[in-house]
Amino acid sequence: MPAGPRLPLLLTAVAITAANFMNVLDTTIAVVSLPAISGSLGATPSQGAWVLTSYSVCLAVILPLSPWISRRYGEIRTFVASVIMFSIMSMLCGIAPNFETLVLFRALQGLSSGLIVPLSQTLVLRVYPPERHGFAIGLWSVTSTTAPVLGPLIGGYITDNFGWPWIFYINIPLGIVAGTIIWTSLAHTDKAGPRVPVDGMGMLLLAVVVIMLQLVLDKGHEFDWFASPGIRLMLNVAIIAGIAFYLWERREPHTIIDYSLFRYPVFVMASLMASLFHITYFGSMIPYPIWMQSVLGYTATWSGLVMAGTSVLPVFGMMLVGKNMPRWNLRYLMAGGALFGLYGIYLQAGCTTDTTFADMLRARIVIGIGFTLLWPPIMALTLSSVPPDKTTSAASFFNFFRIFSTSVGIAFGITLWQSRTVFHRQHLVEELIPWQPGKDQAFAPLADLAGDNDTAVWGIVESLTNLQALTMGLSDTFLLLAILVIPVVLLVPFLPAKMPNAREAVAIGE
Repeated sequence: MPAGPRLPLLLTAVAITAANFMNVLDTTIAVVSLPAISGSLGATPSQGAWVLTSYSVCLAVILPLSPWISRRYGEIRTFVASVIMFSIMSMLCGIAPNFETLVLFRALQGLSSGLIVPLSQTLVLRVYPPERHGFAIGLWSVTSTTAPVLGPLIGGYITDNFGWPWIFYINIPLGIVAGTIIWTSLAHTDKAGPRVPVDGMGMLLLAVVVIMLQLVLDKGHEFDWFASPGIRLMLNVAIIAGIAFYLWERREPHTIIDYSLFRYPVFVMASLMASLFHITYFGSMIPYPIWMQSVLGYTATWSGLVMAGTSVLPVFGMMLVGKNMPRWNLRYLMAGGALFGLYGIYLQAGCTTDTTFADMLRARIVIGIGFTLLWPPIMALTLSSVPPDKTTSAASFFNFFRIFSTSVGIAFGITLWQSRTVFHRQHLVEELIPWQPGKDQAFAPLADLAGDNDTAVWGIVESLTNLQALTMGLSDTFLLLAILVIPVVLLVPFLPAKMPNAREAVAIGE
């Protein structure tokens, strides 16, 4: 192990986790700002979601290359360069003159951040001795789990008070300070590795698969799914590229994915659980503040306050769980966390047009309890279940599927919500037959409000129908997402109750 850092240990660790916090924050900080961004740059609400998915997809695409890049140029050099590039892209996002340019800079921002996620894990474990890895994982988990839920709160406040470009500008000073501290503290320990060839064709094929699948998920509902030749073409391209990737990788000596990781069942199972939970979590998180603003009339700040309820417990609980994981039964923690997450999403499914702030905040707090219990054990198991020389590859692999699951969850949640909204709107409209018995009495208060103007009455009815359909569609979406958490609970018994050490990981993989 290289010599220790020149700056205090905790300061270096805080700088590393702060860079990771900045990176993860940008996956959700724009959630409550999407209406303002779309309106300002002339985009539709559906297109506005590209601000999130373009970032997540490009982040996922670059992750498999992170082990090669970090070995080739050095972990510290790569990490600091990525932090600085992320800050530059943040500035360009803030000054973007149109929506297309913003999406482009967000994509480039995602590419630069794809090296920050796995390296932040590796470096925070590198600066702490093995006996304090539980604390290090807890510290890293605080930034990784609270940033997504603090994003809407920070984004809402900034949008309402300073304008949406400032949700990107705030990254600039944080990135400069964190990069300077990390370089000053750890640069002397860094060294570049040998010139190992990189699997460029495999990377290209994987990128085509991921991008095409994401476009299918994002655009499918707009073009009637497989009735659209364009959607069918993109899906066929993704399938062909996926087959080509598999065939190419079988003969490539320098694969972009370390396939030996599949020999470690604990790692594979934990990664699968994390992906499933991310799909359900982000699928339920993204539509919620949009619904609050479009149906309940909440401002970006107030919808952000609701979403911040998820971070109430993780801010304090993550460190406690991380510190005590060596003594506690990990199965109990993960099962309890998944069940709390399921129950919280189920509470959100009870949304109506009369839902109160307290009801929504309660549901988000319950989900936060679930994240506090579930995430640190899963994160620790993925890295402790493989030998130390595979930690960087494992972090890259794990985070690739976690980030891609985030973008899938966003697209899935928005698509399902819109689909169920159309379904309920059609059925509600079928019931609006004014000459049916009793309907005249139901319409009387609206007629009085509109001064017996039939056009105004039906305008009000249509508006109320849309609001009700949006609410019923959201409820259906949450119910389905809650059901999808059940497999996470069922997979818990297949994971160990205690964290394996490096010797046990090697024995399992042999």
